[in-house]
Amino acid sequence: MSNQPSILFLLPVAFLQKPEEPGFQVQTQNFRTTFEFVLPELVRQGMKVELVSLNNTEAQLENGRQYMQQTGLDQQCRYWFFKRSMGRGKLFPQLIQFFLNLKQLSRILRHSNVKLLYGYNDVGTLYGVILKTFFRFKLAYDMRGNRVNEMAVQGAPKWRVSFYRKIRNLCLRKSDVVLTVSKDCYDLPKEKYHLRKYNFFDEKKFWYDADMGRAMRSEMGLDNRFVFVYSGTDKYYQMVPQMVEFFAEFLKVKPDAYFMINLPVKSQKFIDELNKRKVPDSAWGMNYLTQETLNKYQMVADMAFLIRENLPLNHEAFPTKFSEYLASGVPVLITPHVHTLKDMVEEHQLGEVWQEGEPIESVQKRLLKYQENPEVKERCAAFARKELSWQTKAAWLAENLIAVIHEA
Repeated sequence: MSNQPSILFLLPVAFLQKPEEPGFQVQTQNFRTTFEFVLPELVRQGMKVELVSLNNTEAQLENGRQYMQQTGLDQQCRYWFFKRSMGRGKLFPQLIQFFLNLKQLSRILRHSNVKLLYGYNDVGTLYGVILKTFFRFKLAYDMRGNRVNEMAVQGAPKWRVSFYRKIRNLCLRKSDVVLTVSKDCYDLPKEKYHLRKYNFFDEKKFWYDADMGRAMRSEMGLDNRFVFVYSGTDKYYQMVPQMVEFFAEFLKVKPDAYFMINLPVKSQKFIDELNKRKVPDSAWGMNYLTQETLNKYQMVADMAFLIRENLPLNHEAFPTKFSEYLASGVPVLITPHVHTLKDMVEEHQLGEVWQEGEPIESVQKRLLKYQENPEVKERCAAFARKELSWQTKAAWLAENLIAVIHEA
């Protein structure tokens, strides 16, 4: 066993998933970003770092290893990527795979000096809860929002939702620190340590440059037009019909408004809604962008859409896009149901909150003041740099994780 104390980051899915892969999860990108920023800070502060990724396909194994080598992460930590050998979708194969994963993890723990296991999401933390029975380490639970409610909304069987709720509550009870993306954790036992780790952004990918924004705006032929932006996917929780409906109605207030839709791949769902609402072709554009090209398009916009339904899964959420919009100098239009975002927007004047029951005409008129408003854009970007960037928060997170190890 190594004598140097270590922190083990446990990801229960593939370390590197590509957007075109079946079952792609944005959360894996969030985990990878967290790991890449916190790893060097932990090493700098004297910790050894280990990484385990479970349930990879053969292609994911190869892609993940290549990524570790190309980024130099393999020089800063030890890592293990394990292949999934059993099928998905049925209970018995999943149970066998679960126990196989426990066996692999036990072997690693026997030959390491792990002082803190960082469990990513409910399943990653469940492995830690079980292993904590046999090994001595502290457990960090990166909760990632209310997955129980998300499953219920997606129509999962009641027994599965109930079972998952029990897993979540067990993880909450057995963890030494609970990290959430929201300011509140509604089911947290009173004695538990709660750390608010929002979805931060990378300043190397998102920033605001007023001159660049104006030049890009002219290049796209959008001078003197009110520009909305949406960047993301067309998944159910993004409320595509409501966004398009809002914009279609906004055209009655501002006929030359423009809707910039930035997606990783073409979306028929957006096209169908735009046609249904009879939004003219001249009023919208769809761009297929990577993380490397997204920023210069976003900074053109006057307002970003970030609306969500009144559901528990949204109450405890923190969309990564919020940080990235602000970093690009774009204020946001939100509904009040993402509670952390609502408080930030109101307290720091980062956009507008579309209040429950407020007529659409009322909020639309309030938005007109944001057109080409450099003061607001600078305020949003400055807040993001100070409060929501990995460059300012990585050391803070590393210090808090190490502090958990040293607590009695």
